[in-house]
Amino acid sequence: MHPATDPSTTPVYGVRPSKPGLYLGLFHGRDTPNQAMHGWGFDGPAIGPLRYFHTTYACSVNVEFVSPTDAQLFTGTHDTLMDLAINGDLLCFDGKLYGDWTVYWVSPEECYRPPDTFRQNVRPNEYRKQARPVSIDD
Repeated sequence: MHPATDPSTTPVYGVRPSKPGLYLGLFHGRDTPNQAMHGWGFDGPAIGPLRYFHTTYACSVNVEFVSPTDAQLFTGTHDTLMDLAINGDLLCFDGKLYGDWTVYWVSPEECYRPPDTFRQNVRPNEYRKQARPVSIDD
């Protein structure tokens, strides 16, 4: 069992994460396995960025976070490895159950603005960060 995540600091599936990388998106959420569903349930977290996602015999899911800081948001520790259980046909995370999950890639271009090439000052935008210009030597 993982500690309760803080929805205000963790990315939610369906909302673009602020960091590029591989994500596990959880959705079609419910509170109990036999809950009568009226609609599609709730969206869960977008877990990541991940180094990998691995499933074994449709019984368990293993992920590794890219950084300990990202792991802290979801596990409460700096341990970059996290195991998720499957209950019947539902993936378990943070005391909730999810009928659907997907692994997807968020490219750097989706998270950062391109570098300003003609402006003296950086464009202000609190929702997206300014990309670091890449040196020719990099």
